[in-house]
Amino acid sequence: MTTIKHIIKTFSALALVLLLAAGLAACAVFQPKTTDDPGAATEVSEAPAVSAKPAAGADEPEPAPGPVLEPLNERQRIISVDQVVEYANNSKYLMEFAQRFFSDYIIYTDSSGRFTYAPVDTSMPLSDYNWDCLVPVPGSSNELTYIENNAEVSIKGIDVSRYQGAIDWEKVAADGVKFAFIRLGYRGYSTARLVLDEQFENNIKGAVKAGVNVGVYFVTQAVSVEEAIEEANFVLEAIAPYKVTYPIVLDIEDAASDSARTNLLTAEERTDYTIAFCEEVKKKGYTPMLYCNIRWFMEKLELSRLTGYDKWFAQYFSRPFFPYEFQVWQYSSKGRVDGIKGDVDLNLCFVDYANR
Repeated sequence: MTTIKHIIKTFSALALVLLLAAGLAACAVFQPKTTDDPGAATEVSEAPAVSAKPAAGADEPEPAPGPVLEPLNERQRIISVDQVVEYANNSKYLMEFAQRFFSDYIIYTDSSGRFTYAPVDTSMPLSDYNWDCLVPVPGSSNELTYIENNAEVSIKGIDVSRYQGAIDWEKVAADGVKFAFIRLGYRGYSTARLVLDEQFENNIKGAVKAGVNVGVYFVTQAVSVEEAIEEANFVLEAIAPYKVTYPIVLDIEDAASDSARTNLLTAEERTDYTIAFCEEVKKKGYTPMLYCNIRWFMEKLELSRLTGYDKWFAQYFSRPFFPYEFQVWQYSSKGRVDGIKGDVDLNLCFVDYANR
């Protein structure tokens, strides 16, 4: 049975790759390995290997010439079956598996659920993380860390709101959490009211007292520059009594309603309001940051206008794929941390904001 399952999984993986290639109007070529290297693949543009068959003699006609193999163009891919299976085994989601084959395209599902292929814009600042440095934390079910040159580079963090209830921050700190993004509040998607998270004050006081560095996030529903500035000032006023060493984050994501007041905004409008919020935060000496998933960064904002702001990227892949610069990765919503009942979001930060 194991062999049959392996064959089925391999066949399915190959079929998906071919479909993805068709979606890009490209050609994905798969060849069996012909070397002793388990990860090697044979390029069809190379000269054919020497055959063990005897040369044609007088009584044997010369073989007909085979088709001319053109050199691979920039969209053609060569990959071994073993590599396909490795990608399949190490991917949590279909989209993650698909993305592994295309480093120069960003693959995501658009608002209607269709696969979308967006070429990477190399004119924008690109990230240089090596995700082979990402390793599981021993003794943890799903915690990760980033090790480079035998040193831990990433900083362990969480993000919390009223949904985590009362938190024992001393236990959180003892569990190795170094920073926390605390939800400060939100604007109502129908009422437009500015609302302080009911656990904000308890969380920020408890975290600071326990020695956990804090940033805050605010869920926007601004529909004008004026409202974006109002949101920024609401946040700035609320954090004034506290030591906030991590960024102030504008959380830009889907509202829990099909009739939310921001649903009809254009990417240009939403970007205008994002910039207004961030610039107001910068005036007060704080670091502004944007929180989005891949679809929101690619579809709902004009990302090329936002390269000057730090980014907190949410993607629950085994290894993330976002080719542009980002500083924080939210990699799980199913984390477990001492002092918190139930699940909590897990994050890795690659900038030591508290000491810069």
